[in-house]
Amino acid sequence: MPTEKPRVLHVIARFNVGGTARYLDNILPGLAEHFETLLAVGHVQGHEIEDSRLEKIDFVRIKHLGRKISPLRDFRAYLELRKTVKKFKPQIIHSHTFKAGVLARLMFFRIPKIHTFHGHLMGDPEFSRRALQVIVNIERRLAKVTKNLITVGEQVSKDLVQVGVGKPSQYISIASEGQKLKFLTRDQARANLGIDPETPIVLWMARMAPVKNPSLALEIADLLPKVDFLMAGGGELFNQIKDQAPSNVRILGWVDAAEVIPAADIFLSTSLNEGIPYSLIEVLSAGVPIVAVESGSVAEIVEDKMNGFLTSKNPFEIAAQIDSLFTNSVQRFEIGKIALNSSALSYRKNEMASKHMVLYNNFLGLNRK
Repeated sequence: MPTEKPRVLHVIARFNVGGTARYLDNILPGLAEHFETLLAVGHVQGHEIEDSRLEKIDFVRIKHLGRKISPLRDFRAYLELRKTVKKFKPQIIHSHTFKAGVLARLMFFRIPKIHTFHGHLMGDPEFSRRALQVIVNIERRLAKVTKNLITVGEQVSKDLVQVGVGKPSQYISIASEGQKLKFLTRDQARANLGIDPETPIVLWMARMAPVKNPSLALEIADLLPKVDFLMAGGGELFNQIKDQAPSNVRILGWVDAAEVIPAADIFLSTSLNEGIPYSLIEVLSAGVPIVAVESGSVAEIVEDKMNGFLTSKNPFEIAAQIDSLFTNSVQRFEIGKIALNSSALSYRKNEMASKHMVLYNNFLGLNRK
């Protein structure tokens, strides 16, 4: 008779378009051979869009779960989640993102818990200093009932340990892995977007939320009126950014990365806090130089003055770096070649699922590889 697979319940507040959804999409299929996995997921809210990858995953909808804080809805979501746990009977509960991490780790203490930080909220302008301190205090307490804490970058682990969230021995870093994209050619991408072949283009691509700092991209564009900027993405700040954009900025909304990245000469990242963004991995694989604000684990992808440039949040510094790259086309092309070569590191092996499997096996006392 076939042996019953161990069950792992993953919990996330919402499956919106972004890095966390892609991270889960990368690991869950790879676990299917040895584990029965189920994703308990809430709803997207506001201007967010649910990622269509959810359709390929076994999931159960938690009706009252979402990103926004709402004591009554959150309590109902907690009760729904408890019912899901009782029915699915997981051997491991693995939560992702803050809200889901709180609800999942407050129940069934005998079931081992894992929590993944896909970044952290420190430095996020959506939260006041007082609110961030409350969040840190909650994470400190929850870490005591969590077997392991996964981060998508080493710097994220260091930041959390520094503020007293968990012990170093609890942490394991499992970085994001890109997937090979079928990029259009530069000429095809520009033709589709109606861009002249000789026009200097800077691409910004992320969720338009305060932590991604899209307003800084507008400031930089203002300082470089002879350069055209493309801003791809959606989110709660989309309308605001669209209304405030100077004439040399074109707002695209959500687009296929493979169709827009090749049109760019330079990629700009302005995030105030990051894990390891998929967009940077993809941009490197297209051979596009990156100019990025140094935050979170970005430096684990962008090697300063090698495959890109790391800067402060000062718009004048960033604009000067971009202008320098357009002035010195030889340097820009060389940086692009190095970016293309360094991207191979991101695709060397599909290790995300296997690292999770090893972790789960250790919990369950299984020796298989």
